Amino acid sequence: MKRKNTGFLIFIFAVVLFVLSVVSISAHVENRGKYGKLKIFSDVLATIEKQYVKDVNDKELIESAIKGMVSSLDPHSSYMSEDEFKELEVLTKGQFGGIGIEITIKNKLLTVISPIEDTPAYRAGVKAGDVILSINGKSTLGMPLKEVVKLLRGKPQTKVKITVSREGIKKPIDITIVRDIIHIKSVKYEEISPKIGYIHILQFQDGTAKEVKRVLKRFSGKIEGLIIDLRNDPGGLLSEAIETADLFITDGVIVSTKGRVKTQDKIYYAKNSGDEPTYPIVVLINGGSASASEIFAGCLQDHRRAIIMGTKSFGKGSVQTIFPMEDGSALSLTTAEYYTPSGRCIQALGITPDIYVPQGKLEIKESKVLREENLPHHLEALKKLKTKAERVEDYQLSRAIGLLRAIEIIEHK
Repeated sequence: MKRKNTGFLIFIFAVVLFVLSVVSISAHVENRGKYGKLKIFSDVLATIEKQYVKDVNDKELIESAIKGMVSSLDPHSSYMSEDEFKELEVLTKGQFGGIGIEITIKNKLLTVISPIEDTPAYRAGVKAGDVILSINGKSTLGMPLKEVVKLLRGKPQTKVKITVSREGIKKPIDITIVRDIIHIKSVKYEEISPKIGYIHILQFQDGTAKEVKRVLKRFSGKIEGLIIDLRNDPGGLLSEAIETADLFITDGVIVSTKGRVKTQDKIYYAKNSGDEPTYPIVVLINGGSASASEIFAGCLQDHRRAIIMGTKSFGKGSVQTIFPMEDGSALSLTTAEYYTPSGRCIQALGITPDIYVPQGKLEIKESKVLREENLPHHLEALKKLKTKAERVEDYQLSRAIGLLRAIEIIEHK
């Protein structure tokens, strides 16, 4: 009996040794292949240094090699030099120089996610979905995003010309934009109609959630419905989008992230603060609503806390993590994807509105019936006409106001 057990143990020991040897050989072969390629890289670098027709800058060569490697992964992963990393930190603070657009590479084409409101690009007529074909006559085909940014940035009051193609227009359009210092005000608000509040979130940056909370307190007791405008909101800070969404729901998942590395698997839950508004909400989105704004809209949609109205959002559902390097540079790497509370991945799909409303133009025709309010010297005439004139072209916003009024009528009945 002892001999049988001894033989069995020897057999198991032999199997374990065999498996370990196979794993060891496999790892050795894999490492040899990996480090062999690194040796080739160093050989190529050394050959360029010695044989290239002109002197080269070692640092620039290595940085270019790293950027090429990272850019081959996806449009949102990038390597940033020390200066570029510092510039990114400035961007999240809400002030920077340039023309004021968010861009990405979509189907290998340089595409405008959205122009930022009240910026030179916005005023010049750049639209979400525009494909930038060239900058100052230089083709953007195959151009890295970082090089694009360098061409678009410049001293205030200098001009940059972009050529764009736009859906529905046959010929490319030349747009000349005067650069300026970009000051981004994250949140705008007003009471746009009796008992209807309006909050426009331009992008999620430091302090957005606090500002929205302050606005909700101002509206408290004054409104019975709210419109949150996320159109052309390119996103921004995930933490601010989560904190802002938490202002409107009392419990449950706000968003979750899933990646290949387990540390990227995270679930963010809402906390009940006791002062969440209970009135009906309409959230406006369009093709320029991306990333953090899609997270916010998807959260309120899945919790049935708001009616999403407009057109389908951009569809950027990936998470970029910043890895600072010891020399001051940084790696922005796509490490996970976002999932809405119901488990939807919005990457390349976007948020589909509950009520599809394309943007259009409203025209108010004069009434044939003469009323007191139509008289030219009526006390409120000018004020009302001004309000109508400001809203006349925003069809989506008009539909949102109409929906909230309908809900209010139904609830009162």
